[in-house]
Amino acid sequence: MKHLFLKAASALLIAMSLCSCSDDNDDPRPIIDPVDPGRPAGAYLLNQGSYYSNIAGSIGYLDYPSQTLTDSIFYTLNGILPGNTLQCGLFYGSRFYFIAYESNALFVCDHLLHLQKIVKTDHPRALAADGGHLYISNYDGHVFKLDTLSLEVADTVAVGPNPEEMAIAGGYLYVANSDGLNYANNYADGKSVSKIRLSTFTLEKNIPVGLNPTRMAADSDGNVYVIASGDYGSTPSVLQKIDPSDHVTDIAQATMMTLSLDTIYAVNSVTDWTTYETSNSYFSISTRSLERNDHLVSEGVEWPIMIAVDPVSRHLFLSSFTTGAYGASYNTSGYLKEYTPSGTPLRTYTTGVNPVQLVFTP
Repeated sequence: MKHLFLKAASALLIAMSLCSCSDDNDDPRPIIDPVDPGRPAGAYLLNQGSYYSNIAGSIGYLDYPSQTLTDSIFYTLNGILPGNTLQCGLFYGSRFYFIAYESNALFVCDHLLHLQKIVKTDHPRALAADGGHLYISNYDGHVFKLDTLSLEVADTVAVGPNPEEMAIAGGYLYVANSDGLNYANNYADGKSVSKIRLSTFTLEKNIPVGLNPTRMAADSDGNVYVIASGDYGSTPSVLQKIDPSDHVTDIAQATMMTLSLDTIYAVNSVTDWTTYETSNSYFSISTRSLERNDHLVSEGVEWPIMIAVDPVSRHLFLSSFTTGAYGASYNTSGYLKEYTPSGTPLRTYTTGVNPVQLVFTP
């Protein structure tokens, strides 16, 4: 009976991906993948949930043809929850990988989200992939190198305390060392990015950056971008650029970003915790000219969580908490807002709790 249920759920997901496009034709993405017609056309939305409120994470499916977002797709297909505190997911090769921080787990799935294996980790925070290997940053201060054929850990390397996101450029893996658990001492050792040579998987150097680095991305010219999140108070969050010579420059104040086609899309969200009022700004920066556009969207969101850009349609997405009695509501459903490439709002979708990442199908 369980096998019949899974097959039926799989057929439903494939059928969703084969629906007709809407008449407005504002999305140039193909309905199906010409190489793999069974691959869904859309994106997976990772919802972190709330560990301290006993709300498990979930994965939703944003279906482009029907313009709908369906939550708990992973549970529907596999009959189990996708762990607690989802952090990051990515497509690589024939698989989709995602991690759950509190569950100490890497989930290995096919492109239709059928579970293949669970690999134990140590409080994973982020993923990167290159050369047939998956890299996992763990909050114990190490990065795992996973062979994507055997799904076994091939090597590990020690980096700084509490590593977060990673980026790959010029044959190196860059890892943000946040020292995030040492907030009582103002992230004293969270001021570096580790540079790892991929050919030997050895630490080459630690590059000094701003306080509490967390988010990372790389452009096609070998530059790496990092957001040093500061102390969420007197030290503001800043977007910095690390060039191939490891020279670091400040670019702008920003709290979150994504990079697509040599353009950085960023949000700067600053909260006054005495009044619970938040000021949000949305902008883009060319990585080539550093020209800035301060009119990214015509209408923002309440409490931004993440920003994403579809690499094909160029549609922009922002996810957000809703507003509760005292600022953001961390234990209720959030929402995802979709925009045209010019920043005009298109649709708003209800999500699971704390929607942290949108992963577009390749």
